[in-house]
Amino acid sequence: MKSIMRKINQKGVALMLVLSAIAVLTTMIVEFSYNTNINYHLAMNERDRLKAYYLAKSALSFMLLELKFDKQFKGLIESQNLGQYLGETANLPLCQQFPLSTGLIRTIFVGGVLSPESMGGETGSEGDGGDVDDEIEDLRRDVSVSQEKSAMDFLEFDGDFDGECVDEGIKINLNGFAGLGETVPSGADLSELDQYKMFVYNFLKKSEFELLFEKAEVNPVDVVDNIADWIDANVEVNRVGGRGGGAERSPYDKLGVPYTVRNGKLVTLFEAYMIDGVVDAWFGPIEHYFTIYGDGKINPCISSREIIEGLIARYVASNSELTPIRAGDTEQMDRLVNAVLEGCSLGGSGDQFALNIQSSLDTAMGLDESGTGAGGRSGSTPPPI
Repeated sequence: MKSIMRKINQKGVALMLVLSAIAVLTTMIVEFSYNTNINYHLAMNERDRLKAYYLAKSALSFMLLELKFDKQFKGLIESQNLGQYLGETANLPLCQQFPLSTGLIRTIFVGGVLSPESMGGETGSEGDGGDVDDEIEDLRRDVSVSQEKSAMDFLEFDGDFDGECVDEGIKINLNGFAGLGETVPSGADLSELDQYKMFVYNFLKKSEFELLFEKAEVNPVDVVDNIADWIDANVEVNRVGGRGGGAERSPYDKLGVPYTVRNGKLVTLFEAYMIDGVVDAWFGPIEHYFTIYGDGKINPCISSREIIEGLIARYVASNSELTPIRAGDTEQMDRLVNAVLEGCSLGGSGDQFALNIQSSLDTAMGLDESGTGAGGRSGSTPPPI
């Protein structure tokens, strides 16, 4: 009996050893498989990240190439007086008129299918889509066999890129406060600094933004003053009309934040969130209207209507002898906006470009060629573009 029990115990121990070995091996295999799967996905993620980097770099290179030829493109439009035929599109950068992407290249050179989004609409439909299809077919017929072969070699990679460029000259430059004079010039009611403040403030107080500021519980006037104080060179609070309001650092000392006013240009647009009153509740939804790049001038010909209306109001306010725009008069504002766009269609560059817009705007305001008329203005103040 003891011998039988001993054999059973030995078999039980052997079975436990086998089961333990199987459990250990199973755990090792599962762990190995799990680690291998993680390493595989990490490697795939790194591969995709590398592909995305070089695809983005390719798109950037194409955009830079188009920007290089943009000056020649605009020169051609001006020399051939094509602005009157191209209308508003004549003022668009070359990279916006011809956005390059692998989809477009494949369509032209290797007979790919162009997505509707690539051309801003549905291809093959009535209107612009049909015209696009015809242009694509014309381009295909002009492609030689060698060009098609080169394009196929170039496009022999995984992934796609779609280049897009945005003109920062259609946005309000927050750094435009830098260097503006605080002295009221002759013939004006406000200094250059106050004029720019009123321009930004009038933009922010539009009815479509009212709920944003109510939600944020901040006053647009205070926000604009704080932005200007953050950027201007002095250390005193400046209010519209030349009124002072104490030290600029006071609100930040009260908040206990580990920084004070920069008294210089914003380095990034996100730095604006450090300014007292600039919070995501209002700034986030309309952030795309602002920039920190450029010289403060805005091209109204390709700007949004909201920006154009603000520029018109700033132009009128820049001269005390101009009749103010009637608040809420949409018919008058429609007429003035259309006048600006008509001036844009005349083409030109530099001062001539600005004068074309000014002349068209003055005519819409009822001013005669001498610069006086219904607006009661004499003299000339170039529009802020």
